[in-house]
Amino acid sequence: MKKIRTKRSATRRGAMVALGASVALVAASCGSSTKSASSTTSTSGSGSATTSGSGASSAPSGSPVVFHAVVGETGAASALGSREAKALKALAASVNASGGIDGHPMQVDVVDNQSNPATAVQLASPWVSQGVPFILNGSIVGTDKAVDALATSNGPFIYDLSPGTHPKAGSMIFSAGLSTTADAEAYLTFLKSKGLTNIAEINSTDASGTDGYTQLSTQLATSAFSSFKLVSHQTFDPTSVSVTTQMAAIKAANPQAIVIWTTGTPLGTVLKAMQSLGMDSIPTVTTAGNAAYSELTSFASILPKSLYFPTGPLYLSPSSLPASIGAAVAAFDKAVTAAGGHGGDPWGLAWDPGELLVGALRKLGVNATAKQILSYMENLHGVAGVYGTYNTSVSDHRGVHVDSIYMTTWNGSSFTAVSGAGGTPLG
Repeated sequence: MKKIRTKRSATRRGAMVALGASVALVAASCGSSTKSASSTTSTSGSGSATTSGSGASSAPSGSPVVFHAVVGETGAASALGSREAKALKALAASVNASGGIDGHPMQVDVVDNQSNPATAVQLASPWVSQGVPFILNGSIVGTDKAVDALATSNGPFIYDLSPGTHPKAGSMIFSAGLSTTADAEAYLTFLKSKGLTNIAEINSTDASGTDGYTQLSTQLATSAFSSFKLVSHQTFDPTSVSVTTQMAAIKAANPQAIVIWTTGTPLGTVLKAMQSLGMDSIPTVTTAGNAAYSELTSFASILPKSLYFPTGPLYLSPSSLPASIGAAVAAFDKAVTAAGGHGGDPWGLAWDPGELLVGALRKLGVNATAKQILSYMENLHGVAGVYGTYNTSVSDHRGVHVDSIYMTTWNGSSFTAVSGAGGTPLG
């Protein structure tokens, strides 16, 4: 992301867009501000906040504010990255229809890292050397961490779009969505309530898969889940075309439930092996990164009979959620549908970060520095988004927690909650 005077080079790969539609933006109070007097922000400590910019009823006419994003539109993470790109463009549409950012149109410069860490660094490095104040960084742990390493104490502020990154306190890094630590706590709570305590895991050997296993192991070591037994743990290269050997080993261990921790195309490889071995009746959990409409419809013939996801509020009906979060989800669903997407897709991983950053610029002014943005983002209080209510601090660079996770299942067209908040039993 860059200050308003910066435009994208004609040789840069990707797409820059300036679009228009409506949105209610969230914001939080922050210490210092360089914000112009023509725009005001009000914050509600109880939940949602509203932001109104100057010229909210007219098209923005100032210099564009460029949001730089490097995501995995192709490659193994394309199920995530392609939707993250679309979400940011849909958000730009919403922002610009409500007057932009203090009269400046929001533009999105998206480049494709091809799900490759080296490519991600190559694409993001020029932005860093140019001094952009912030970058939206996706889509899986490996690519996100590679770009995170470019940040210094002076910037840029980097918002990772992979929930599997775990930013250090006080760093320039924030992480989107619900953490994989919370995911593991929620799905184990859910499995425990169903008496499914003999489990197996298979994960890909990339950074996302390895993180999933690390979080599972950490939770299994706690007293809350001492009744569990990990009967088999298998790994596979995400580029593998078959994992029949690994799944046969899991089958021989006779688990009551299976955890598959990989995202995108590799999930299909595992599901095919399960089906071929007659394992599709075993209750199965996988990451919310796979809770994507197009992916699940394409895998329809090989899905297990009981497939569960630890998902955020955005996958549920707005009417079933607390009022402020339900309103945020309703606005999100409307924008996603207008952009040709589905509410049951991982657009939210980019949506909330984009909204929060727009809120920061409306509060601080469009020339805010990375340090000012970091200070703002570390002081969100009671801000409603599609992943829950954000409360951040110097030590909490995510702001939403396990109580925002609901275990859901896919019914062929949408997601249905099968647990209460945090994976607890319904009712």
